[in-house]
Amino acid sequence: MIALLTDFGTKDGYVGAMKGVIKAISPTTSIIDISHEISPQNVAEAKFVLWTVCRYFPPRTIFVCVVDPAVGTNRKIIALKTKDHTFLAPDNGLLDMVLGQYKIKKAVEVTNERYFLKNVSNTFHGRDIFSPVAAHLANGIKFGALGRAISLNKSEEVIVHIQRRVQCGGIIIYVDRFGNLITNFKMKRMRSALLRINDISIPLKATYGEVGEGEFVAYFGSSGLIEIAVRNGNAQHKTSATYGSAVDLIAKET
Repeated sequence: MIALLTDFGTKDGYVGAMKGVIKAISPTTSIIDISHEISPQNVAEAKFVLWTVCRYFPPRTIFVCVVDPAVGTNRKIIALKTKDHTFLAPDNGLLDMVLGQYKIKKAVEVTNERYFLKNVSNTFHGRDIFSPVAAHLANGIKFGALGRAISLNKSEEVIVHIQRRVQCGGIIIYVDRFGNLITNFKMKRMRSALLRINDISIPLKATYGEVGEGEFVAYFGSSGLIEIAVRNGNAQHKTSATYGSAVDLIAKET
């Protein structure tokens, strides 16, 4: 199985071209779309989306991640293997949360042009490099045939684990389509807590329905991280917060 994550959208033929290349090389391989609506060039957004979904895919899935503002430059394309999955991405931080979460068994710089399309475009490596490489991997070529082995430093943990009475600072690491703000705070169980962002204090609750229409609420989102929302509203608009915005948390045992 190959899973695609890009910022290409679906209006143009970019995603279709990638799928056509994959099927031409590996006709029986199934293809799943994670998302093609990552904001243009937003590596931070892609990084979070990949981290939240990859754990739910079956073993041997190949993740093809193309959010690549530096396409055509001397930036590297890297491939890495974990216990269960393979990831292909530009070397631009897109895989940082995967690197921080999973043990990497092997990593290579993708340089073997034998597995590229001929006449590689300077602006569409998704079609000309990522797609054929993924298809050849699905067909069973050896991982090491893609290029030289490289060492990847384990990324610094993005998630802040709250384990006791504490006051600490974090950041917004994702904004979803509803305007909900996903923080990098994680707690193992519900506690009495208060979040503060841009001088707005927000109580931690179980779900949206525990506050009134238009009120702020913080809660445990489906990713396991604490999120900030406005019930039937848009927290990003009401706070003017975005990626990297500071947020504070005060938690106590209940």
